[in-house]
Amino acid sequence: MKKILIPTDFSLNSYQTVDYVTELFTNEHCEFYFLNAYNYGISGLNAIEMLQADDEWFEKPKDESIQQLGKLVERYTLKSKNTKHEFNAISDCMNLTDSIKKNVEEINIDLIILTGRAQENLGKNTESILKKVRTCPILVVPPHASMNEGIHLSIVSDFKEQNSTVEIHNFIKALENTNIQIEILVLKHSKMSSNAAYNLESYIRYLRHYLSTSLYISHLESTNDLLGYTKTYPDAIVCIIDKKPDFFRKMGLLKSKVLSTLRKLNTNTVLTVHQ
Repeated sequence: MKKILIPTDFSLNSYQTVDYVTELFTNEHCEFYFLNAYNYGISGLNAIEMLQADDEWFEKPKDESIQQLGKLVERYTLKSKNTKHEFNAISDCMNLTDSIKKNVEEINIDLIILTGRAQENLGKNTESILKKVRTCPILVVPPHASMNEGIHLSIVSDFKEQNSTVEIHNFIKALENTNIQIEILVLKHSKMSSNAAYNLESYIRYLRHYLSTSLYISHLESTNDLLGYTKTYPDAIVCIIDKKPDFFRKMGLLKSKVLSTLRKLNTNTVLTVHQ
């Protein structure tokens, strides 16, 4: 059974994300965990004001979070006719990124779902989560995402390094009973090295060994070609492989290329997996 964590702020966009994800995994046994992380907004209060605050002031955010989560679980439990799906709620008084990291570890989450934005730039919470949570894949779903008649999964890589296969394989496996088409998008930039060609061939052999569907290969010369591709396939799920952070990235001197790519692919659902 796949365990899926869905942070929510109870907005219309977050409801649309849940609709999309429950449809995406319609044939998979899933436990969905709706997470709402709240805080007390104490930035303008001093120590004396904090001490004078009554119990109601402290309980109100917690009660509102629990009530909204209860309505959300009830809504999808009643709405869903899928016996393979279960819905649960988590209310946390803490920073959202820290709450996600904690629950991923405690519940053994398989996949995190984030609600994207219609604008080009990513939200601060999404950027923080993508930077700091690397123990499981993250699916960023833009507003009004849809699947139409099937699922088109596009795996993007330059194959300069040997790609980890576990997270992508598990994601594909969860969709194996659906109408899925898989395509590898090879970012060439220039002529491929012999090492990159070997990594690509190894990856193709690995996927074909497990796939019961056709596998397509396309070569892209630049990121602009990738943007053109996604405009042609706006409903495709684009899989971006986030390389293991090097020394400079750990020190904060460099940023992940995944973030800059995500800013450009704001119309597509994006799956980020980690080396």
